[in-house]
Amino acid sequence: MNCREAQNHILAERDGALAETERAALMSHVEHCGDCQRIRADLISALTHWKMRAQAVVVPDAEREWHAVRRQLRGGVEAGEVRLTPRRPGWLTWLTVPLAAASALALALFISLPSGEGPAASPAPHVARAESVQAPGRNTSTMVYVDDKSGWLIVWASDANPKQG
Repeated sequence: MNCREAQNHILAERDGALAETERAALMSHVEHCGDCQRIRADLISALTHWKMRAQAVVVPDAEREWHAVRRQLRGGVEAGEVRLTPRRPGWLTWLTVPLAAASALALALFISLPSGEGPAASPAPHVARAESVQAPGRNTSTMVYVDDKSGWLIVWASDANPKQG
């Protein structure tokens, strides 16, 4: 058995997963190999120390701890602390939420209005329209549009076949 196999067997020995023949081969190797002796001793020492520390851990009473947490959540009295009257929210605290909601609503309405518009703004412009457009001639083409800047209704008519002369 070489050291690599022995180290794997040392870990398996800890878990109790070695057959008797493997265990005997491991013991034979460990007796003659100083490195494997040190590794095995270190592992046994670490496990022993860990088990002792685990047994020394004090687990708090779950019921007592739960009551302490509930007291803290409720704002209860801790040991040695004296509270004469329960703390009540003032009238200003009760007004904060409605005032904040009203402010948010006013801000939303103010932001949603396009710039230049508001209660004192001019009324909406009239929509320009043309009932009909008549142009002389059969091959006349017409175009009707509203100018964005002036708001004027523009009618453009042209003859498709202009007379040349």
